[in-house]
Amino acid sequence: MARPQTENLKSFDVPLRPWSAKGLPAGVEIRVLNQDKDSGAVSALLHFPQGWQWSDDGYCEADQDFFVFEGAISVGGARLENGGFCFYPAGVVQKGWTAHTESTVYVIYDRAPIFVAANADRPGAARHKIVAARDTWAMEWFDPLAASKPSMKFHPGIFVKELRVDPDTGTRTHLAGLMPGWFQEGIEVHPVREESLIISGDVNIATVAGKPGYTLSVGGYYSRPSGIAHGPLSSKNGNVGIVHCEGLLGIEYQTNPSAERLIMSHLKGFPWR
Repeated sequence: MARPQTENLKSFDVPLRPWSAKGLPAGVEIRVLNQDKDSGAVSALLHFPQGWQWSDDGYCEADQDFFVFEGAISVGGARLENGGFCFYPAGVVQKGWTAHTESTVYVIYDRAPIFVAANADRPGAARHKIVAARDTWAMEWFDPLAASKPSMKFHPGIFVKELRVDPDTGTRTHLAGLMPGWFQEGIEVHPVREESLIISGDVNIATVAGKPGYTLSVGGYYSRPSGIAHGPLSSKNGNVGIVHCEGLLGIEYQTNPSAERLIMSHLKGFPWR
């Protein structure tokens, strides 16, 4: 079974429940955003109480993308604060975790997250792929063509910060930023699964698979299998989202004769914020 499609999820409305990850101490709560019931692959918001610790060194059996939505937490010996990011490949030892403040973290695991106490990496683990600590505030925005391959040019006003790229599979995680008033008329189709969590602003996805779409704001989330047409896109107030895709985000554009009407409906009708 593949990852299911999730659209317009208001992530902070998802009920909290205890996170029972094997190998970790109790006390962390989870909001599950998307999960493959067969493999255990999961995207979620984790909520850490201040002072929580995993004091062992060890590794996770899954690849781990880790973005701090709010708070401050040490992972792998590095302190990550609001906007901090790290990536640990499956089987690579990371030093224990400490939540310095109450913290909320967006995580993506490519299979069930099982933690193993260990002093050495699992044989064959890809230590060279670690992104130990990245302060996304200190990174510069750059050309979105570094993170995607569209069949037509983007309008000016979209930028990316690339957080990690797997050199073997092309799987990547990046921040996408939109200027206020940005839009793109085309209907997008991707060859890979894509998911995104909105961390500021708004973005309107006017249609999804030919049906009326929606506007995402802070905490809004989607996970979309490959091949699902969506768009046009627009943002009234500007937007930043963290995007994860399982390969280079190719974009084949389709046309929609109602694109201008749909875009202007959002730009003129959505409130300034």
